[in-house]
Amino acid sequence: MKSKIVISKGDTYYIKRRGIPKGCKYCLQGAKAVLFLNGICQKPDHCSWYCPISVEKRGKDITFVDEIEITSKKELLEEIDKINAKGISITGGEPLIKSNLDKTYDYIKYIREIKGNRFHIHLYTNGINFNEVIANKLAKYGLNEIRFHPSKNNWEIIKKALNKGMSVGAEVPIIPNNEYVKNLEKFIIYLDTIGAEFINLNEFEFCFPNSQSLKEHGFQLKEGTLAVVKDSKEMALDLINKLANKVSIKIHFCTIRAKDYHQLKNRYVRRAKNIRLPYEEINDDGLLLYGQIEGKQQFLDKLYEFLINVLKVPKKLISLEGRIIKLPYYIAIEDEIIRFLDEYNLHGYILEVLPFRQNKYREITEKTPVKIFREEVGYEN
Repeated sequence: MKSKIVISKGDTYYIKRRGIPKGCKYCLQGAKAVLFLNGICQKPDHCSWYCPISVEKRGKDITFVDEIEITSKKELLEEIDKINAKGISITGGEPLIKSNLDKTYDYIKYIREIKGNRFHIHLYTNGINFNEVIANKLAKYGLNEIRFHPSKNNWEIIKKALNKGMSVGAEVPIIPNNEYVKNLEKFIIYLDTIGAEFINLNEFEFCFPNSQSLKEHGFQLKEGTLAVVKDSKEMALDLINKLANKVSIKIHFCTIRAKDYHQLKNRYVRRAKNIRLPYEEINDDGLLLYGQIEGKQQFLDKLYEFLINVLKVPKKLISLEGRIIKLPYYIAIEDEIIRFLDEYNLHGYILEVLPFRQNKYREITEKTPVKIFREEVGYEN
């Protein structure tokens, strides 16, 4: 019977009944923190030409967890807790380059000690520095899953990770080039032959750091998209269909939408639930939503008294900070509030904000005047 390709709720594709790697499950739930160890790596020829790492991070010894720059393990733990993470991925740069090895070991040991054995840890590597000693130490310190992205001359290195108690696989992009895909087909068959558990195929991505290089190599942006390389998805699905009945390995194709929307949105939702203030609501994209009234201090004071004494709004739902009042969006669009704003020449907005407390990351994505917001949502009193 022909194996069937199915689509996950997160817009990824896999072979029915084989499932996807555990690390991917947590990623799609937004339950995987991403530890970017730093931007230091060997800049190997097989991947450096399309590297998506930003200029600010590339080659720099700076560490991030998710979108947040950190300088301590305490900050790492804070982010893990804020998103109620079930696991973490360690990436870079190259976590296993000699200058990063001790740091990588230290993070794995620390996370395992603090979060326990049920917490899932996976790691990405190009395999250049990988050897039996490193494999044994990673397993000993508690790594659950390792994902290789080797050059075509270094496939054999993956064998050294087998039978160590770790889930072993590969993660590579689907570059829409016939020679590349033919070699990738051989790679998948090789992985299946040696007993690897999975391969993740990533949709090839246009981004600012690699756009010029991709254009010089003849790749085009898929029509109607901002980041998808034309033909990457089609070649991925063709390859999976071709190999589905020839191999038993898990093959999982991850789209750019899965990473840039589902994974990020779900992580935002998890963080927002933990940091939201009483006047903030969480929208479907995991952003914080609230009303904001701006204007002269004397009239804001009047509004505050009006909210407390006339409308009987609980004080915990109102924040008066200088010349700004913040309050639930559903109160800010009430008729009584709109009339008050008009009478005292106050300006009311509904804000959508990224779910962070630090000003450095807390970006306003939408700031809509209250009357326009009412029209957009079809508000009826």
